Amino acid sequence: MAKLDKTQIKKGDRAEILLKKFFHFPGYMNRFLVRPGNGVKGGQFDAEALVFTEGNEEIVAFETDQMSDYQEAYARLENALNGKGSLKFTGKYVDDGTIETVKLNDLEKTEEFGGQTGKRVNLGIKFEKDFYESLYCYLNCQSKPTPYEKEAKELLEKIGIAGGLIGVEAVGGKNQPRPIAGNTSKLYVTAGGRDTLDIGSTITDITTEFRNNQKVYLSLKHGNTLTFINSGVGRIFLPNDYKNYFTKQTGYSGYTNSIGKGIFKMFGINPVEFASVFEKYGKGYKGSKVDTTSEADINMIKTMLQYAIGYNYWMVHGGVGKVQMYQVDKAFMKKASNITGGITVNYGGSSGTGKRIDIHMESSLYKFMWNIRNKQGGTYPTHIMCDYKKK
Repeated sequence: MAKLDKTQIKKGDRAEILLKKFFHFPGYMNRFLVRPGNGVKGGQFDAEALVFTEGNEEIVAFETDQMSDYQEAYARLENALNGKGSLKFTGKYVDDGTIETVKLNDLEKTEEFGGQTGKRVNLGIKFEKDFYESLYCYLNCQSKPTPYEKEAKELLEKIGIAGGLIGVEAVGGKNQPRPIAGNTSKLYVTAGGRDTLDIGSTITDITTEFRNNQKVYLSLKHGNTLTFINSGVGRIFLPNDYKNYFTKQTGYSGYTNSIGKGIFKMFGINPVEFASVFEKYGKGYKGSKVDTTSEADINMIKTMLQYAIGYNYWMVHGGVGKVQMYQVDKAFMKKASNITGGITVNYGGSSGTGKRIDIHMESSLYKFMWNIRNKQGGTYPTHIMCDYKKK
């Protein structure tokens, strides 16, 4: 088995995985496999502190219960991975409780980081499979115990067609991509290539069928922080755009992509500052947090969120204690997408030095955390994402 290094962690979403493991996100464990040698004991290791250093000086440290500081830690990690400092973990070995501090390259490259070890259990997929099994056994009148038999029965009672179930199909693997579309007046994410708010058949993980050919779509989620939008922007913001159009000299003139211009307008983003985040990354740039409530187009945001949330399905949310099950209809969609507070744009993320832009807002039902960043180890953004937490 190979060891981890900065080059490996910069690939794909491995930096995110590293931090989600450390902060013990739902579906992740803060347990790493340490390679013996180079003065370290080696073995299964529970990390309790993550320390960033520059030279011989400790800059900042995080503990596993500081999940709310994830964005700042991510920005620090990006700096370290790009040559500005280093990182190390302090924790205990599982077998005997020995306390030790280890470096990144003391860690083994396990499967979640691209290594060839045993199969890692994805708790979100496991939740889908287990819930499907419970519905399937209910449908087929099987008496064997299943993980969510109580919840499955409760869900069918809530849907209100109990006794009429005639089919259940697991279709999570068929989820269709939802690219961003629109212009400077309206942005939306498509559903199966269509401009529609009725997204049940597109995002369904489990489709149930009742008498009279009635289908009810179930969207299964697992964990505290979930994602509504994960759309590519690599063709919307091209590398040359940052140099040619997003400058004080050009004043943003000449840039013609209507979706990109719509994103700027929707959030009240300053194109020049937007470009500085990426053009000046690692060159001493430090962005600021800006209240853009008065500049942002609230109606555009509301429309975009309505398309992201959509309607015509039931949400089944596990990994948050008791399984939450509720219908997402038009009324819920409208309430969930109605922004109730201010809008904050963080240029450079929470630390101001990351190669990302974060946008925060909330409704009466959700806290929304948007980000525009590179998910593939590069500098210029490849995706726009909207994560959310239910209040």
